[in-house]
Amino acid sequence: MRLGINYNPKHDSPAQWAEMLAAEDFRAASFPVGYKTPVHIIDRYLAEAKAHDILIAEVGIWNSPFAPDPEVRARSREDALEKLRLAEYVKARCCVNVSGSVGENWAWCYPGNYDEKLYAENVEWIRYLLDTVKPIQTTYALEPMQWMIPDSPEQYAQFLKDVDRPGFAVHLDYINFINSAYEYTHQEELLDRCFRLLGPHIISCHIKDLAQQHVNTVMLQEVPIGTGSAHLASYLRHISTLDPDMPVLIEHLREFEAFCDAIRYLRTLEY
Repeated sequence: MRLGINYNPKHDSPAQWAEMLAAEDFRAASFPVGYKTPVHIIDRYLAEAKAHDILIAEVGIWNSPFAPDPEVRARSREDALEKLRLAEYVKARCCVNVSGSVGENWAWCYPGNYDEKLYAENVEWIRYLLDTVKPIQTTYALEPMQWMIPDSPEQYAQFLKDVDRPGFAVHLDYINFINSAYEYTHQEELLDRCFRLLGPHIISCHIKDLAQQHVNTVMLQEVPIGTGSAHLASYLRHISTLDPDMPVLIEHLREFEAFCDAIRYLRTLEY
């Protein structure tokens, strides 16, 4: 597998970006610039990534194609199309988004996120994306979320069947399937379900840590890697049975140095 980084450190050139990542042995990354960037600069990033053996794991969309405001929704959908085209151009493993919330915040918890109608609209939207762009070098994938579909390995497996397109793949972040005390206390069972149901379709992964806070309710909070109770070694062991070049990106840390500390910790794990 390739441990990598879902973060764009401050840098002055594509060469410096690649050198920073390579110096810490990050071997995969999200693409650091967007589709409005001039093509010659995009090409420079690609050349530097290749020269430093950095796999382009993903192009992130991060919006809701089902935003309640029609103008926001239209912009979000156009952004998704263009980013999928960018992912195809740079040969990223995937172009990734969440399924999208129905409220003002593109990734927050709303009752309507679970409507059967929204599920059907997601299926049609993903088919439209793939049928329009027709990717060959990349795939489109959803990152699971705790409060929107797909929120379980079983539902993601059903999504794959219902979308029924070869360009639709799985972006796995098993922590985002942990939305209850049961899942938190039965992580090995959850991991077994993830890789049994989704393993052949997994194209890219995120990795982070999680802890239960000691309050009088169920409160699960993401914490820096190595400080929580996520079954990280087991997660990596499962991933290691897949593609040897599988990208596993660290995310949600505030500074580049924190990502460096995280990858050093992951390298100490025995799996």
